[in-house]
Amino acid sequence: MKKLFLLLLVSFVLSLVTSNSFAEKYHGEFCWQVFDEEENPYWSYKFGIYEKEGGHFVLFGAQDYDANGNSAAHGNAIFTDDAIKMTITSTDNEEGKEVWSETFAAKLDKSTLNGTWDSLANSKKVGADVVQAAHHHGTINLIACE
Repeated sequence: MKKLFLLLLVSFVLSLVTSNSFAEKYHGEFCWQVFDEEENPYWSYKFGIYEKEGGHFVLFGAQDYDANGNSAAHGNAIFTDDAIKMTITSTDNEEGKEVWSETFAAKLDKSTLNGTWDSLANSKKVGADVVQAAHHHGTINLIACE
């Protein structure tokens, strides 16, 4: 009887811990247009944004390069005293062309969700032996999702 009670008690506690660790709130889809430093459009992001317990925001979605199509992207965001800091990771294998990976960091204004960004990227062209590294920066603006 004691073993059964202990098993039920442990199961109950584990179910409470598990359900709390997966608690989340979906905030909808958000899209941003990314511009280079001369304000030319680079690419856009489209994310479903989830708020996890503790105020952590998770981003799941895509990076759209128009002619190159969509690439999977994901990231997270945090609120600071004066801004929202967002980090995004994306990578793709553009068959016959190149493989690339990018880490993107943005600082957004809390009221407009617009801001500035910097990224570090690595790419390797098909047939090349050298991986190229690059740094880019510019602005990012919230747009309506299509």
